[in-house]
Amino acid sequence: MRCPLCNSALEPGIRFCGVCGHQVSDGRPPGGDVAAEAYEEVPDPYIGVVLNNRFVIESKLGEGGFGAVYGGKQLGTGRKVALKLLHPEMTQDDNLVARFRREGLVMCNLKDAHTVTTYDFDQTTEGTLFIAMELLEGRSLHDVFYAEAPIGWKRMFRIVMQMCSSLAEAHAQGIVHRDLKPENIYLESRPGEPEFVKILDFGIAKVMRGDGSQAPQLTATGQTLGTLEYMSPEQLMGKALDGRSDIYTVGVLAYELTTGRLPFPDAKGPAALITAQLREVPAPPSTVNMSARIPPAADAIILKMLAKDKADRFADMNDLRKAVGELLESGHWHGSRAGGESPAATVPGPAPVAVQAQMARPAPPAAAVAAPAQAPAPAHAQRGPAAGRGAAAGSGATLGRAWLWFVLALICVGGLVGAALALR
Repeated sequence: MRCPLCNSALEPGIRFCGVCGHQVSDGRPPGGDVAAEAYEEVPDPYIGVVLNNRFVIESKLGEGGFGAVYGGKQLGTGRKVALKLLHPEMTQDDNLVARFRREGLVMCNLKDAHTVTTYDFDQTTEGTLFIAMELLEGRSLHDVFYAEAPIGWKRMFRIVMQMCSSLAEAHAQGIVHRDLKPENIYLESRPGEPEFVKILDFGIAKVMRGDGSQAPQLTATGQTLGTLEYMSPEQLMGKALDGRSDIYTVGVLAYELTTGRLPFPDAKGPAALITAQLREVPAPPSTVNMSARIPPAADAIILKMLAKDKADRFADMNDLRKAVGELLESGHWHGSRAGGESPAATVPGPAPVAVQAQMARPAPPAAAVAAPAQAPAPAHAQRGPAAGRGAAAGSGATLGRAWLWFVLALICVGGLVGAALALR
């Protein structure tokens, strides 16, 4: 599949081209089940091939612009596996080969239960690069969204909690996913956990060094990789990324699952969508899906994830997981109380220019912010002192103006007397 505008290779089912931003589709599989069945009937040269005497390829599961995923079996154990192969013609691109190798190394070092397990990463004598992973048999969030969205906010946060576990480990190793989207998150049914989360596809993950600097770049200058609807503002602007970029993307997913729509549904086309991601503040989910009875604390957590400035988001995935756990356990979150909400949680939409100017002014002193709120006085008590202060101010202003005119009159009289004496 290729972009009709710039001819870049694309993953099936994506909505926007990651290179030029052209809208490709609405994300639904073209042709539905009939097209999928016809697709499976196309013969594939890899079916039946044994990779390094360890894995046999049995069926094709899907294909993207750079590689394909097959279902297979590990010969020594009989275990079912998913085999990701890089297209042979892509091995001529050093950057793609390096990216594929990096994905293999990254995946082999991630052990969290909510990250897809990687068994092996190798290259055949013919030069075919492959990654052997566990075969997932559940549903993707993409399937859940189109079948069930909007879903309950508690169910959504239980999914987010498990995502935090996977991403916290990745971030601790200096790995930013950069391409979290519904298609890359699977839900498996397991004993005691009907929706066990698995995160996959770290193919464009960004590796951070221990000092916080970026690892060598594997994309062309000016090229932005990811899925436009789920990219953080700093990712859109090509800035340095850390784990808080993934937090923003999790916020988009949470918003989409609970409301049945993206945060900026009125943004038509890539330019408008980018502008909205950079400048606009989404409406609280509770005002979009009012029948769901989403509590204010849930609104606050989602909007904090979606803060434009990464400094206003949760510090890391553990911080987010703690907030979600508190909400699910007690029905409350301390951060949503007075003084604890993020700016995004208190502004329902794009602020008018005057409001933006007001927001840009320096914050009041800490003492003023921390001052305890006092109960309002009775109406008559409020009016009395205010009226007294107003009367005193009005009286003072009147006396001041009278004194000024008196002084000016004396000056004029003195001037006239002086002139008369000079003429004599």
